[in-house]
Amino acid sequence: MGDDEQLTMDLGVERTEWGKWSDTDRHAAQVRKFLDYAGLDRLPADLWPEDSPELQRLNDLCRELFPDSEAPYRPENQDMTDAFICFLGACFMQYVGGEWVDHTEYGPDKSFYSGGVNPALRYVDYDGDEDESSVFDYIDSMIDHNIEYGDGFIHITADLRRKYYNLM
Repeated sequence: MGDDEQLTMDLGVERTEWGKWSDTDRHAAQVRKFLDYAGLDRLPADLWPEDSPELQRLNDLCRELFPDSEAPYRPENQDMTDAFICFLGACFMQYVGGEWVDHTEYGPDKSFYSGGVNPALRYVDYDGDEDESSVFDYIDSMIDHNIEYGDGFIHITADLRRKYYNLM
């Protein structure tokens, strides 16, 4: 075995669907895919200002990707929906110290994934209270705002500012 090779062992442990979905390498690749799609090099150190061109571009992309409530479920959109979900999680992790959790409150009818995977983000808000939001709820709210006001992604970032930074 060469210096750059690793010995791997299969200990007969079956990975759960959640374990497969939450794999950090998979998430990093999906975040990179969405950043490339959006024309961004990386997440900024601080949340985008409300008037930034990057935030407007992200908002426009989200309106295109998710024009209606069926869009995230269409087979041709599933990979980019997953990339966006991973990107959304990366935003929560970077800006509010969030972490992925398996949301067990909802059934498969409120998930973008099969196999019982229903991701949510857990974080501590500015008051020190622990909170958990399902990705399904965030995307559903974003789509509603896209349809009614045209500001779905901007709505999410405003929510981050209001609830977690107490900046509004």
